Amino acid sequence: MSVSRLVAVTGCDSGLGWAVAARLAREGFITIAGMHKGIETEAAKALEKLCAHTFPLDVTRVESVQEFRKYVLTVLKDNPKYKFHAVVNNAGVMTVGKYEWMTASMIESPVHVNLLGAMRVISAFLPEIRKTAIETTSKPKPRIINVGSHCGLQPLPAFAAYSASKAGLLALTRCLHLEHSEHGLAVIAFVPGGFVGSSNILLGQETKGEAMVEHLNDEQRKFYGNKIESLNNYLELASGEGKFDSMHDMKILNTFMKAMLDETPKLMYKVESWRYMFYYNLMRLPLPLFIHKWIIKQFLSFPDHQ
Repeated sequence: MSVSRLVAVTGCDSGLGWAVAARLAREGFITIAGMHKGIETEAAKALEKLCAHTFPLDVTRVESVQEFRKYVLTVLKDNPKYKFHAVVNNAGVMTVGKYEWMTASMIESPVHVNLLGAMRVISAFLPEIRKTAIETTSKPKPRIINVGSHCGLQPLPAFAAYSASKAGLLALTRCLHLEHSEHGLAVIAFVPGGFVGSSNILLGQETKGEAMVEHLNDEQRKFYGNKIESLNNYLELASGEGKFDSMHDMKILNTFMKAMLDETPKLMYKVESWRYMFYYNLMRLPLPLFIHKWIIKQFLSFPDHQ
């Protein structure tokens, strides 16, 4: 009996999530795409044309995650030739700015989505995918793939909450990898590198900048106001809503497919341009703080707000 591998992916409305779901569907995987904006969007319809399943999913809500799980398990039950191959935790949010500028929701949102959202999804699916891994004798075996970030490996100023959430996700990944390797279940971190121009992760940054200013007291507003405006003007081009299918980086997508299909998967798959590799390796060196700050300033290329 031929077997079709089923993969559940979160955060498929645009960017990496949409591109990953589309790639999986094109390569014959039974792809179930979690759509935060619902299944009536242009992005959802485009995935359905590729024969992917779409389903509403808000990873911040336990009830939504449980409905997503129920749908995935129903598809598996109704199709005995399908085998549960992977869960991909891709859903992510980010707001750029100094920590002091952030409202409570801006601080909490990356934690609720990037870290706790992944935890909710893993908790929902772990019993089934662990059981499938134990029962699967052929390779490649089932896996959980968590989409990390270089910010989780090397925190950056203006990315405090995002860096914290991704560092937590990488720590979670390693813990689960150690807990479940004996069961044949791989838990993998996928770090895709920079692709902000092909993602909507900064959508609404300009509006958030206005909320930052309103959030501050008079002293903070006087001290930071021009700096917030300067940064948000710089980020304006990256914060608009782009086309859902604008992510076409083959190096990122091909590396993701290695994480999906390698028979002996690594703990981490990382994509780095020469620029990322150069700067992040420098940041890891035990250099004086003033040199680290200079390196980070060159890497970010933000307006002078440090």
